Amino acid sequence: MIKKVKGSLFAKIFLITFLLTGLCCVAACGVISWLVPETYSTTLDANLDSAVNALLAEVERVAPLESGKFFDEFILNQSGVLVQLFDSSDHEVELPSQAGSAFPVFVTSGVAVESDDPAAYRATHSYIFTFADSAEPFTLTVAGSAQEVDLLKDTLEEIFLILFPVILLAAVLASVLYSRYVTGPVLRISAVSKRMAELSFDWKCRENRTDELGILARSLNEMSQRLSDSMTELKSANEKLQADIERERALEQAQLDFFSAVSHELKTPVTIIKGQTEGMILKVGDYQDRDKYLARSLEIINTMENMVQEILTVSRMKSSKVELKKDKISFSDMLKQEYGLFEDLIIQKGMDWNESISPDLYVVGDKALIQKAVNNLISNAIAYSPEDSAIYMTAFSEKGMVWFLLENTGVHIPDSELPKLFDAFYRVEHSRNKKTGGSGLGLYIVKTILEQHQAQYRIENTKRGVLFTIRF
Repeated sequence: MIKKVKGSLFAKIFLITFLLTGLCCVAACGVISWLVPETYSTTLDANLDSAVNALLAEVERVAPLESGKFFDEFILNQSGVLVQLFDSSDHEVELPSQAGSAFPVFVTSGVAVESDDPAAYRATHSYIFTFADSAEPFTLTVAGSAQEVDLLKDTLEEIFLILFPVILLAAVLASVLYSRYVTGPVLRISAVSKRMAELSFDWKCRENRTDELGILARSLNEMSQRLSDSMTELKSANEKLQADIERERALEQAQLDFFSAVSHELKTPVTIIKGQTEGMILKVGDYQDRDKYLARSLEIINTMENMVQEILTVSRMKSSKVELKKDKISFSDMLKQEYGLFEDLIIQKGMDWNESISPDLYVVGDKALIQKAVNNLISNAIAYSPEDSAIYMTAFSEKGMVWFLLENTGVHIPDSELPKLFDAFYRVEHSRNKKTGGSGLGLYIVKTILEQHQAQYRIENTKRGVLFTIRF
């Protein structure tokens, strides 16, 4: 129970408010029960004193026997009042009365009192006076009845017995309402701050108060918005950093794969040349025919030279130090010159060359690299197409974009191989025979060049053969 109270702001405020309200009510009741009777008693004494002074003013103007009617009226009007008269020798004397015939008449049967209980009367007051025809001083003592005051106390006690449960209930209700009023906004703000601690910002603290709690609520709203914006920016920056890290890792892995492939591609021809050279030096078997194997070694060296040139081309394109040239190139003129470059190969294989090139086609980029990409594509199309097949080269402009399509017929590539064609040193011919396949860098170079120019490309099988599409 104590732990629950300590852990609840509402319970603390309720208990404190209830205790303070209860103490204030009890204190107020105690003050009322003490002060009202005292005040009432003082008022009665003042009224009685005023009446006694009025009596004495009349008595002092007449003789003792003539004052009887004044004493009789006083006793009749002041019920429950104890009145005693004493002479100068402090002997009690009977009060003058209209029925009396002598004065003074001494009281011989004791003190005449209405009650033996001293608490039955309030404080006794004494008054010294003289009658008109006598110089002897007399003392009049008057004590008011305490019955009215006692009755008032009893009434207050009965009222408080009925009023106490009402006061208790009112204290409980007041404490609940006040506690809710005070702690409601605090609890709501506390719940909001807890959600903030959990980095949840999909909330709004709706406090329209103009006091400090309202200011705190609006400050929390502003803080939440700023934290949300900062978290969004941080998340975006983190995602960007993660993407950069992943890109760097992919680039590093690609470089490792590339160099691994380069090592593998160069290892075999170097081993062959080494074996042939050692055989010719030692004149072992067929290697005695040096002219034959020197020609073969030269052929392998030429192949290696071409591969090294292509590797250097890739390296230059991948180097961040080499800036890409941005010139306006006449793409139409470039394509029209391609047939002359490959005319001998086309005639040798008896291939049918078809071209449809729209005039005045222009692209922006590095002319040497774009021409290299086109040459690689046409070279592959000629090399991998059978004799007597056809090649279709088309170029046109549509919606501000320049399209280039190259289709070679009579051959298809397995669909599972298409995504791998742009990998470095990848060849559909898995035997890696130089007579049936190149170095495997041709399409990799094409891909690198086109990506540097933000050009879109794809390769796909058609009914007639294989189609390569570029859009600048």
